[in-house]
Amino acid sequence: MSNEFASVQIVLASASPRRREILEKLGFRCEVRPANIDELAIRDADAEKQTLRIAHEKARVIAAPGVLTVAADTIVVLDGLVLEKPQDRPEAISMLSRLSGRPHLVHTAVSLVFPRGEKAEIIETTRVFFAELPASVIEAYADTPSPYDKAGGYGVQDAFGMQNIERIEGCYFNVMGFPSSRFMRLLRENRKLLL
Repeated sequence: MSNEFASVQIVLASASPRRREILEKLGFRCEVRPANIDELAIRDADAEKQTLRIAHEKARVIAAPGVLTVAADTIVVLDGLVLEKPQDRPEAISMLSRLSGRPHLVHTAVSLVFPRGEKAEIIETTRVFFAELPASVIEAYADTPSPYDKAGGYGVQDAFGMQNIERIEGCYFNVMGFPSSRFMRLLRENRKLLL
């Protein structure tokens, strides 16, 4: 696919295969340079501010002159509690059990550093509604590798998400980790910074 920014070289400060896939489907060429930062050291009482701070730090560490640096961070919030990537099976089961039958929020912050050093950011929030999840379904999913590299312990795009998410209010791609439409709007608003 082509887009009006197809000639823009992007450095993606993320190891997320989903972010890379989304950017490539938008028509961008991406060089992946994961930012090795200690995300657990960046904490804020406000979940949106926390994810924005993490995205900023990823972009700051990787930014280089002459390229568009794109960094993002996604978190899941249920009743004010941040659900990050589960570290083990018991934590994955606990997270998914809490999400069962309840709505939660997915926040993704995107931080950009333009070729001459200018910066821009967005934060997108999507509300996700899970069906009631039987314990056997949660346990079977926790036995796969899928929950452990995703905030909240689930992938909207995998079979588990397709079978158990009843509805989404907002951007589907935000739940995957990259709000593509908002990103494109941000580039259009800052077109002159890419020249």
